[in-house]
Amino acid sequence: MVTFASVARKIGNPRLEKVLAQLAANVETEVHNAKHIPKLSDVRDNLKLLKGEAQRFEKALNKISLLDIPSNAIEGLRIARKTTRDVSALCDKALPNISVKRGAPKRPGRVTCALIVIEAWAFERGRPPGANNAKAQEACDDYWRAYGGQPIGKGDPGNWRKTIKDALADRSALRRYIREEIRFDAERRSSELSKKAFARRNK
Repeated sequence: MVTFASVARKIGNPRLEKVLAQLAANVETEVHNAKHIPKLSDVRDNLKLLKGEAQRFEKALNKISLLDIPSNAIEGLRIARKTTRDVSALCDKALPNISVKRGAPKRPGRVTCALIVIEAWAFERGRPPGANNAKAQEACDDYWRAYGGQPIGKGDPGNWRKTIKDALADRSALRRYIREEIRFDAERRSSELSKKAFARRNK
């Protein structure tokens, strides 16, 4: 059974266990949020459907003669026609701005998982691992499963090579946050050890 403790040992420092466990919340949040982000292709399809229905409704309205309805309903007919035209215009304006290449990440949580591993690795060993580093790939796979993720592919750690490569190229604020949290945890542990040592000397 893989645990955050075993991942910490694989990275090279068992004391990283606590911060690795804490940072896993970022992976969990990303995976959870991705489930609620609709595919942009679906959004485009829905807008096209809406535009088509609005145009059909407008055609139906245009078949109604003002002579066929009570005078007190004429204003309502005018508003309905304008509304359908506005809906069609809205769809025309929105559709060009929706790229089918964006939307929910295809591998939610995986790059974040790799970011945590490579930053912990860099903190412990002085530099991040390469994307082809088999031990780093295993650490990512173990961390993913320790968080609760399902095996990637057939469970081959080599499946993490591209994800690690993407993580190494990442320059986001999230990566800086992860780096700072790992450093802060180490400083906190060092401070606690110093206080304990001081307390023992002064007994």
